[in-house]
Amino acid sequence: MKNTLLLLAALSVSTASAVTTIDYATWDGTRQPADEALIAAYNKLQSDVVVKYNLVPWGVYWQKAAAMVAGGSTYDVMWMNLDNFPFYQSQGALAPITLDAKTSAALPATRTSPYRVNNQLYGVPLGPQPVTVYINRALFKERGVPIPTANWTYDQMLAAAKKLTFVKDGKQIYGINGADLQADLEYGMSFYFGAGGQGLIKKSGTSYTASLDPVFQKTAQQLLDLIYVHKVSPGPQAATQQGYQMFLAGQMGILVQGSWMVSTWSQNKDLDWAFAPFPSENGLKPRPVVSAHALVVPQGSKNKEAAAKFITWMNTSTQAQRLLAQRGLLPTLAESYKSQYLQALPGRNAQTVFTQLPNSVVINSSLRSLKGLPEVLTVLSQKMNLAWTGNAKLPDAISQAQTEMTNLLRQSK
Repeated sequence: MKNTLLLLAALSVSTASAVTTIDYATWDGTRQPADEALIAAYNKLQSDVVVKYNLVPWGVYWQKAAAMVAGGSTYDVMWMNLDNFPFYQSQGALAPITLDAKTSAALPATRTSPYRVNNQLYGVPLGPQPVTVYINRALFKERGVPIPTANWTYDQMLAAAKKLTFVKDGKQIYGINGADLQADLEYGMSFYFGAGGQGLIKKSGTSYTASLDPVFQKTAQQLLDLIYVHKVSPGPQAATQQGYQMFLAGQMGILVQGSWMVSTWSQNKDLDWAFAPFPSENGLKPRPVVSAHALVVPQGSKNKEAAAKFITWMNTSTQAQRLLAQRGLLPTLAESYKSQYLQALPGRNAQTVFTQLPNSVVINSSLRSLKGLPEVLTVLSQKMNLAWTGNAKLPDAISQAQTEMTNLLRQSK
């Protein structure tokens, strides 16, 4: 009897040790309920793998990511953005991911190509996360502002923002979240591309140059004027709440944000929100930015095969795709699950998201081989932030950014 018990105990230990734990890390708290539901569903399907969810604040996240380069302990599956991808890939910190032919064919090439280097795939894109426009319909109706149509222009948006800026019951209501629209970042860049912009860094042969052209300068001035000239937005220094918090509280009429914010609006049951078309400029079609985030496997992971299997399930399985779409989030195969997405958001004008998606832009998709990209973009962001916070004149900030970016790009390959 004693020997039997010892054998059972040994078998129990052996079985327990055979379970592989996959550490999944993300910075996006807006997706936490969906990610946890996905992981719970996957764990139910597996007998030998357990996926563990890790939500890491943005700043801390990249400190943790530095361990990939150092070769220290790391997560098994991590979120990656395209701006940082060239650096981590060039340092050998990411493991190539091998997908079967069926999975490779199912994934949108426009979103996988930025993560492919020398015919090897180093990141599998998450669902498209386009920049979108949200409106508070109750405020629009209260102020007599027409609900935006497909041909909404920038001037019409500005006129609406002016009418939507007022005081109600002692509370300041603002027209739009101009503090978030720094022209070099994804929300502001959506206006830049819609105005005809072609990108802020140009490649010629093997060299790169900064290109803060007149379209960028004009767009940046328009967006900055929302704060300091038209005063339809709180400035970064004066705001006590972030733009999305004010929109959630019913104190902002127009919000330019990401499509991933849908789950956040459910926190205020009285919020009458809807999607609106991105405003056009000079008769051009809107070209909002799509955040091309991907799932990567760090080279330091000891569970690469299991990690790749989980990534494949997350991005192509019917169960995962439906779960996301039914929660109002765009899955990787968004176009195939359009009906579920629209059904999850009745009366919200969600069709707008799909109308604009084919013409959306992935920032810096052609610059994935530029190792110094993060440093170049950081310089640009720092200079533009000086203007956005009222600490520098915009022309000076752009001029300084152009010079410093050019110097860095000369050293980059």
